[in-house]
Amino acid sequence: MSQNHKKTFRFHYLIDKEFQLKFLAHYSLLFISGVLVTLGFLYWLNQAKYDGGAVFRLRQDAQTVYWKVENEDAGPSEAKEKFVPREIYLPNYDHQLNMYTIQFDAVVTLSILYLLLITVFSVFKSHKMAGPVFSIKRSLQRMASGEPIETIRIRKGDEFQELVQVLNEVIQKRVSDGSKK
Repeated sequence: MSQNHKKTFRFHYLIDKEFQLKFLAHYSLLFISGVLVTLGFLYWLNQAKYDGGAVFRLRQDAQTVYWKVENEDAGPSEAKEKFVPREIYLPNYDHQLNMYTIQFDAVVTLSILYLLLITVFSVFKSHKMAGPVFSIKRSLQRMASGEPIETIRIRKGDEFQELVQVLNEVIQKRVSDGSKK
């Protein structure tokens, strides 16, 4: 291998483009769907806050507050401002919630859910890779110890189909060369 080829080879991280891009697409879709669900949930929380939904409810009893207004009818000896009572319905904060704690709890809960989903997805995806690797390793160990060699069999949806096909060709060649001797 030439020195020039070694330098350029270091920067080729996509060695098996089809496999690596498919693997990246699966995890990217999982991540993007998680982000969309989180954004949708946070949107729902913020909408529910204003229309008396599940997050903040208005109190049933009116609270009297005094508003400072200009006294247009004030005479020279009267105050220019007066306080007018008004009744308003305030949010019920008895449950000790604010938007930070609600969103923090939501993000933590959804993150744990996504972690569980990614774990399950990873187990199934890695199973499609680990099965062929195990079969290849077992066949190569048999080949190295001189035991009879069988062709490597993997399931239809497993990864590394091309590698198994090439190794099976090598095994067939070795079996046919061994039978000639």
